[in-house]
Amino acid sequence: YDNLGNKKLLDVYFTNTGAGTWQVAVFDQSKATPGTSFPYTGGMLGSANLTFDTTTGKLTGATTGVSFTVPGQTLNLDLSKLTQLGTGFTVADAKVNGNAPSSIQKVQIGQDGIIYAQFADGSTKALYKIPLADVQSPDNLTAMPGNVYVQSTDSGAVHIGFANEGKLGSIVSGALENSNVDIAEELTNMIAAQRSYT
Repeated sequence: YDNLGNKKLLDVYFTNTGAGTWQVAVFDQSKATPGTSFPYTGGMLGSANLTFDTTTGKLTGATTGVSFTVPGQTLNLDLSKLTQLGTGFTVADAKVNGNAPSSIQKVQIGQDGIIYAQFADGSTKALYKIPLADVQSPDNLTAMPGNVYVQSTDSGAVHIGFANEGKLGSIVSGALENSNVDIAEELTNMIAAQRSYT
């Protein structure tokens, strides 16, 4: 995919240049011209020369890939696992490590504190890991506006870690251990509301 999220179809051609040596070249498929013996009018995006051991068929040269540029980024095609065979073959293993742009549809938080985003194309990616804090004397933390607490001289040191490490427990997504409502404020608002009807 390019920097605008458009799919780019690339063709990789291998040309035998000698015993155990090959030239690999990457072409943009959009440059293809139908009906010609070689289907490209534009130049190569990138090329490299590969050397294989003629006995084992394994790649032996220093070059193990080919670099090329598509709009917005430079890519390196890793060919280090490539082997040379003496007969025809079929690709048996292919791995995809890129996706088109997609919007986040759902967010989940695991018990280990990892936040996962599920995208519209069905893929899932870990975005962040929530840290936890353990305080020696939590009752002595200093209360701040907005239901926030800060460390004080009486609260002791704060240990930062992650879920299920040491004394730190797991994370339960979408649940509250205790209510975070200010009871005094809610009672005051309720009394003020009742006065409006008396």
